[in-house]
Amino acid sequence: MPPVASSLTITGVIWACLSMISAILSATGFYMPYWIKGTLSDGTDVSFASFRRCNYPRLTAEGKLEMVHECGRYTSFLDIPSTSWQVTTVTVGLGAAVSLLVAFTALSACCLADVITKTTARILGLIQLFAGKIFSCWFFSEVDQGEDFKRNSFTQ
Repeated sequence: MPPVASSLTITGVIWACLSMISAILSATGFYMPYWIKGTLSDGTDVSFASFRRCNYPRLTAEGKLEMVHECGRYTSFLDIPSTSWQVTTVTVGLGAAVSLLVAFTALSACCLADVITKTTARILGLIQLFAGKIFSCWFFSEVDQGEDFKRNSFTQ
């Protein structure tokens, strides 16, 4: 069996592996986001996410606001309660997709020669920076309404 051809250095291989791990965690966090949790002023635990909600406010036919004490997924994109959360869903999903694309490209360079050149590595690094930037665009007022919400891990 011939040796595996690769144009990556050890640093490049580590970058490719870390990129894949990060992309998988990002995509998992996007599709199963249980990490945006908080408590309303009345003590109700709430959970917000792109596709899931727990203990959420709903407007009744009479125009009153009531709390729904259950968990469930949004049935359609338009059911997402605000434009901010719709934008969040699109940007975080785009960030996850771009991260996965870069990670698979970098990982393929571990097995194939000349997939990643110096210029390509720089471009992919900039794309990862862009993906990270659009991942950070989900801090809207709906998130801040949960008074116990901790986002230190994302802002430090």
